[in-house]
Amino acid sequence: MKLILKPFYFLILLVFTSPALLAQQQIINSQPVLSQALITQATSDIPAEDSQQNQTKQTLGPLDVISLIGSPEHLTGIQLIENRFRIDHYVDEIVMVFFRKYGSAPVILIRPDGSKLYAPTIDESEGQWYDDLTYDMVRLKNPMVGPWQVVGRIDSNSKIMVLSDIQLQAQPFPELMFSGEIIKLTASLLNAGKPVEYADFSDVVSLDVTFASTNNNEYENFAADAVKVAQFKDDGQGFDKKRKDSIFTGEFRLNIASGEWLPSLFLDLGLFNRELTLNPVVLQPNPFDLQIESALEDNQLHNLKITPNTDLIDFSTFAFSGEVFYPTGESQRFAISEDSEPEKHFMLFNYGAGTYKIKLSAFGKDINGRDLMIHVPEFTFNIAPIVVEPEPIVDLEAQLAQQNMQSLPEAEPEPEMSAGQITLIVVLGNLTVFILAFVFIKFGFMAKTPFWKKISFNKLKFKSKKKADKTTPAEEKNTEVNDFSSETDDIIDLTLPEET
Repeated sequence: MKLILKPFYFLILLVFTSPALLAQQQIINSQPVLSQALITQATSDIPAEDSQQNQTKQTLGPLDVISLIGSPEHLTGIQLIENRFRIDHYVDEIVMVFFRKYGSAPVILIRPDGSKLYAPTIDESEGQWYDDLTYDMVRLKNPMVGPWQVVGRIDSNSKIMVLSDIQLQAQPFPELMFSGEIIKLTASLLNAGKPVEYADFSDVVSLDVTFASTNNNEYENFAADAVKVAQFKDDGQGFDKKRKDSIFTGEFRLNIASGEWLPSLFLDLGLFNRELTLNPVVLQPNPFDLQIESALEDNQLHNLKITPNTDLIDFSTFAFSGEVFYPTGESQRFAISEDSEPEKHFMLFNYGAGTYKIKLSAFGKDINGRDLMIHVPEFTFNIAPIVVEPEPIVDLEAQLAQQNMQSLPEAEPEPEMSAGQITLIVVLGNLTVFILAFVFIKFGFMAKTPFWKKISFNKLKFKSKKKADKTTPAEEKNTEVNDFSSETDDIIDLTLPEET
């Protein structure tokens, strides 16, 4: 009976407690960091092409979520390193945006004392927590000082923004920038609007400038790695005016691909760090094209031609300074002044075959009148050596023989035979062959004594007479015997008479 009542009591308890849990959940997320109206407005322009896209229609990207927080134009934050971050005692309020894999569970925050903070159980007095399909946004008031840890499947786009008296500020980048341009930047670390005094606990403070790709497939830098373009030191050297005055000044060259980039600044003082994320910028390609017109003769010069490849600059205001390196190892500095011509030229010495390298810097204005300093990528061209064909060796004997052949009178061509003559020759030849064949058969095979035996006998008899003249008396007897036998062979006829 007790076994039956226990499940019954459990069901009754679940019925009475579930409304309270639902009400508590509604109170927790009743006023999220991002209101549903803002999310709907941001995602209303996203087309829904199929059912799967309908499910992810309200999924926002990193830049979309950050832009809806209502924070200042430039975001001051704490860098997230291996799912860990540190909150210092200067922080009054912190906003954390953790991007994670689609459909994964909300993250878990672990306080410095080891206690955990969950999305459903956060107290309203401590902050607010809003979780979506792809991100968590948490706002904490007066957070616990010390190292925090995040547990979850988060990615590198996550941001931690702080609202405190200590802020990292910087001048915004120009709206129009070019690849290869030299940019000057000034940043400062302020505490309640005044420079932070850190000379007592820090020897050299450095500020890192990083450009990260926005992964926009419409630009050349799609899927490019983040690039640290510069590192400034508050050491009073270079462009920095004063040592340890919390103001960082320097310039750097944008030797990165053109495209859409997200710049950020990071400063670490040991006790605390700050990261400043600036607005995305679009880097235009280098605005110049270099061409070379090679010399055709040894006494001519090479012509370097510089032309603009965009209308975003005022080419008439540009002057150029450069250096050319010749194949012989020599170098030459040159300058081209500004003029109104559509292209600029410079003549280079012709040192023959080899590799020529040109380094060039440009100084002028863009279409908005802003002064520009642009480094043009190194230009290289090659001149191939001239191949001299050797003179042919004159064969005097062959030349004399050819001359002699030309001096001889040409032989008269043999008269050509007509068709009738050729036919007559063929008929006579066939008739001759037929007569010879008839004689051979008639007097050879059909005769009693073939004619070739008679011809052979006469030859032998003729030879034997000659031999008899030269033989000795002893040999004459043998010869007479042989002759007698031969004559006897000729006289005796052993053939039978034909029957009648």
